[in-house]
Amino acid sequence: MRFLALVLIFLQSLWGYTYNELLIDAQSRIYPKLLMLEEGIAARHKDKPVVFTVVYAPEDEFVAERIVEKIETYYDHSLGGIPFEADMATFDEVDLELHSDAFYILKGDVEDIRKTVEYALQKKITVFVYDYKDLKEGALFALTIEQTTVIYLNRAILQKAGVLFAPSLYSIVRFVDAE
Repeated sequence: MRFLALVLIFLQSLWGYTYNELLIDAQSRIYPKLLMLEEGIAARHKDKPVVFTVVYAPEDEFVAERIVEKIETYYDHSLGGIPFEADMATFDEVDLELHSDAFYILKGDVEDIRKTVEYALQKKITVFVYDYKDLKEGALFALTIEQTTVIYLNRAILQKAGVLFAPSLYSIVRFVDAE
Protein backbone atom coordinates (compact mmCIF):
# COMPACT_ATOMS: atom_id res chain seq x y z
CA MET A 1 0.00 0.00 0.00
CA ARG A 2 2.82 2.43 0.85
CA PHE A 3 4.57 1.49 -2.36
CA LEU A 4 1.45 2.26 -4.37
CA ALA A 5 1.11 5.65 -2.66
CA LEU A 6 4.75 6.48 -3.45
CA VAL A 7 4.29 5.47 -7.08
CA LEU A 8 1.19 7.68 -7.39
CA ILE A 9 3.01 10.64 -5.84
CA PHE A 10 5.92 10.13 -8.23
CA LEU A 11 3.62 9.87 -11.26
CA GLN A 12 1.78 13.04 -10.25
CA SER A 13 5.10 14.91 -10.18
CA LEU A 14 5.82 13.65 -13.69
CA TRP A 15 2.43 14.81 -14.98
CA GLY A 16 2.75 18.16 -13.30
CA TYR A 17 0.43 20.09 -11.10
CA THR A 18 -3.16 18.95 -10.85
CA TYR A 19 -5.99 21.43 -10.53
CA ASN A 20 -9.05 21.17 -8.32
CA GLU A 21 -12.04 21.26 -10.67
CA LEU A 22 -14.41 22.60 -8.00
CA LEU A 23 -12.03 25.46 -7.23
CA ILE A 24 -11.57 26.30 -10.93
CA ASP A 25 -15.33 26.35 -11.37
CA ALA A 26 -15.83 28.68 -8.39
CA GLN A 27 -13.03 31.00 -9.48
CA SER A 28 -14.33 31.08 -13.07
CA ARG A 29 -17.72 32.21 -11.80
CA ILE A 30 -16.61 34.67 -9.11
CA TYR A 31 -13.45 36.36 -10.42
CA PRO A 32 -15.17 38.15 -13.34
CA LYS A 33 -17.86 39.43 -10.98
CA LEU A 34 -15.19 40.76 -8.60
CA LEU A 35 -13.52 42.53 -11.51
CA MET A 36 -16.78 44.27 -12.33
CA LEU A 37 -16.77 45.75 -8.81
CA GLU A 38 -13.72 47.81 -9.79
CA GLU A 39 -14.75 51.45 -9.72
CA GLY A 40 -15.00 53.07 -13.14
CA ILE A 41 -14.60 49.90 -15.18
CA ALA A 42 -18.02 50.26 -16.84
CA ALA A 43 -17.30 53.87 -17.85
CA ARG A 44 -13.96 52.88 -19.42
CA HIS A 45 -15.62 50.16 -21.49
CA LYS A 46 -18.58 51.73 -23.24
CA ASP A 47 -17.32 50.82 -26.71
CA LYS A 48 -14.87 48.01 -26.07
CA PRO A 49 -15.16 44.82 -24.04
CA VAL A 50 -13.66 44.16 -20.63
CA VAL A 51 -10.89 41.60 -21.21
CA PHE A 52 -10.19 38.91 -18.61
CA THR A 53 -6.99 36.99 -19.44
CA VAL A 54 -6.05 33.57 -18.11
CA VAL A 55 -2.24 33.46 -17.86
CA TYR A 56 -0.70 30.00 -17.93
CA ALA A 57 2.43 27.90 -18.41
CA PRO A 58 2.51 25.99 -21.73
CA GLU A 59 1.82 22.66 -20.01
CA ASP A 60 -1.45 24.07 -18.63
CA GLU A 61 -2.92 25.15 -21.97
CA PHE A 62 -5.76 22.64 -21.71
CA VAL A 63 -6.69 23.96 -18.24
CA ALA A 64 -6.65 27.56 -19.50
CA GLU A 65 -8.87 26.60 -22.45
CA ARG A 66 -11.38 24.95 -20.09
CA ILE A 67 -11.46 28.07 -17.88
CA VAL A 68 -12.08 30.35 -20.88
CA GLU A 69 -14.86 28.01 -22.06
CA LYS A 70 -16.44 28.06 -18.58
CA ILE A 71 -16.31 31.86 -18.38
CA GLU A 72 -17.81 32.22 -21.85
CA THR A 73 -20.56 29.76 -20.94
CA TYR A 74 -21.36 31.50 -17.64
CA TYR A 75 -21.34 35.06 -18.98
CA ASP A 76 -22.04 34.75 -22.72
CA HIS A 77 -19.73 37.70 -23.57
CA SER A 78 -21.60 40.16 -21.34
CA LEU A 79 -21.31 40.98 -17.66
CA GLY A 80 -23.72 43.45 -16.14
CA GLY A 81 -24.63 44.74 -19.59
CA ILE A 82 -20.98 45.41 -20.46
CA PRO A 83 -19.25 43.49 -23.28
CA PHE A 84 -16.94 40.91 -21.73
CA GLU A 85 -14.29 38.60 -23.22
CA ALA A 86 -12.18 35.84 -21.75
CA ASP A 87 -8.77 35.36 -23.33
CA MET A 88 -5.60 33.31 -22.80
CA ALA A 89 -1.89 34.12 -22.77
CA THR A 90 1.21 32.23 -21.76
CA PHE A 91 3.57 33.87 -19.30
CA ASP A 92 5.86 34.66 -22.27
CA GLU A 93 3.04 36.47 -24.11
CA VAL A 94 2.48 38.99 -21.31
CA ASP A 95 4.06 42.14 -22.73
CA LEU A 96 3.26 45.64 -23.92
CA GLU A 97 1.16 44.35 -26.83
CA LEU A 98 -1.29 42.53 -24.56
CA HIS A 99 -4.46 44.40 -23.65
CA SER A 100 -6.23 43.09 -20.56
CA ASP A 101 -8.21 44.40 -17.61
CA ALA A 102 -7.46 41.44 -15.35
CA PHE A 103 -5.19 38.43 -15.14
CA TYR A 104 -6.17 35.07 -13.69
CA ILE A 105 -2.78 33.43 -13.11
CA LEU A 106 -2.60 29.67 -13.00
CA LYS A 107 0.35 27.78 -11.52
CA GLY A 108 3.78 28.61 -12.84
CA ASP A 109 7.37 29.25 -11.94
CA VAL A 110 7.78 31.84 -9.20
CA GLU A 111 9.77 34.06 -11.57
CA ASP A 112 7.05 33.94 -14.22
CA ILE A 113 4.39 34.79 -11.67
CA ARG A 114 6.46 37.66 -10.24
CA LYS A 115 7.19 39.06 -13.70
CA THR A 116 3.51 38.93 -14.64
CA VAL A 117 2.42 40.54 -11.37
CA GLU A 118 5.01 43.33 -11.74
CA TYR A 119 3.75 44.02 -15.25
CA ALA A 120 0.16 44.09 -13.97
CA LEU A 121 1.03 46.51 -11.18
CA GLN A 122 2.65 48.87 -13.68
CA LYS A 123 -0.40 48.73 -15.95
CA LYS A 124 -2.94 48.78 -13.07
CA ILE A 125 -4.31 45.37 -14.03
CA THR A 126 -6.15 43.43 -11.33
CA VAL A 127 -4.50 40.07 -10.60
CA PHE A 128 -6.35 36.95 -9.45
CA VAL A 129 -4.50 33.71 -8.70
CA TYR A 130 -5.46 30.07 -8.67
CA ASP A 131 -3.33 29.25 -5.63
CA TYR A 132 -3.69 31.24 -2.40
CA LYS A 133 0.07 30.88 -1.80
CA ASP A 134 0.73 33.06 -4.85
CA LEU A 135 -0.63 36.11 -3.04
CA LYS A 136 2.86 36.50 -1.58
CA GLU A 137 4.14 37.13 -5.11
CA GLY A 138 2.07 40.31 -5.26
CA ALA A 139 -1.32 39.17 -6.58
CA LEU A 140 -4.42 40.98 -5.38
CA PHE A 141 -7.09 38.27 -5.08
CA ALA A 142 -7.31 34.57 -4.29
CA LEU A 143 -10.34 32.41 -3.68
CA THR A 144 -10.31 29.21 -1.67
CA ILE A 145 -12.92 26.70 -0.69
CA GLU A 146 -12.64 25.84 2.98
CA GLN A 147 -15.77 25.24 5.05
CA THR A 148 -17.18 28.06 2.94
CA THR A 149 -15.91 29.97 -0.05
CA VAL A 150 -13.37 32.57 1.07
CA ILE A 151 -12.18 35.49 -1.05
CA TYR A 152 -8.83 36.88 0.03
CA LEU A 153 -7.75 40.43 -0.78
CA ASN A 154 -4.08 41.27 -0.41
CA ARG A 155 -4.19 44.53 1.54
CA ALA A 156 -0.43 45.07 1.10
CA ILE A 157 -0.86 45.22 -2.70
CA LEU A 158 -4.16 47.10 -2.85
CA GLN A 159 -2.52 50.56 -2.81
CA LYS A 160 0.27 49.49 -5.18
CA ALA A 161 -2.32 48.15 -7.61
CA GLY A 162 -3.87 51.60 -7.89
CA VAL A 163 -7.40 50.32 -8.28
CA LEU A 164 -10.45 50.98 -6.14
CA PHE A 165 -13.42 48.72 -5.74
CA ALA A 166 -17.03 49.24 -4.73
CA PRO A 167 -17.33 49.47 -0.93
CA SER A 168 -19.52 46.35 -0.88
CA LEU A 169 -16.52 44.27 -1.96
CA TYR A 170 -14.53 45.20 1.13
CA SER A 171 -17.25 43.80 3.36
CA ILE A 172 -17.15 40.30 1.80
CA VAL A 173 -13.41 39.70 1.53
CA ARG A 174 -10.92 38.49 4.09
CA PHE A 175 -7.91 40.79 4.17
CA VAL A 176 -4.39 39.37 4.25
CA ASP A 177 -1.03 41.13 4.19
CA ALA A 178 1.06 39.01 1.83
CA GLU A 179 3.93 40.72 0.10
